[in-house]
Amino acid sequence: MMIINIDTYNEARSKLADPATRQEGIEALKKILEIKQAHLWRSEAIAPCCGNLGGFACQLNEETQLLEKSLPLLEKGDLDGAKLMLDRLALLIAYGMGQKETPDLIERLTASPKQAPV
Repeated sequence: MMIINIDTYNEARSKLADPATRQEGIEALKKILEIKQAHLWRSEAIAPCCGNLGGFACQLNEETQLLEKSLPLLEKGDLDGAKLMLDRLALLIAYGMGQKETPDLIERLTASPKQAPV
């Protein structure tokens, strides 16, 4: 079973640089795409009755689109053409999984509560 986090994504991506392991990296990215498509389908199917999953579905949609667009380029050996999409995907995975926090979020969470006017 594959758990998708920034580490598994980076492991798959690191295999792309070496022609000997490139296909293995592409296969791992295809598996990530398959899992994300299943999660997207599920989030869209249950969103109307289970609250606000819109943001989650939006992010999954962007992640699947990035993978769908970058995989054909990778299969042709166009690593440079796929680089920006793969970089964006890394950011989405890292931030979406809570593995990297934005400076604004950290500031909001650690700031002292504002005093209400008396």
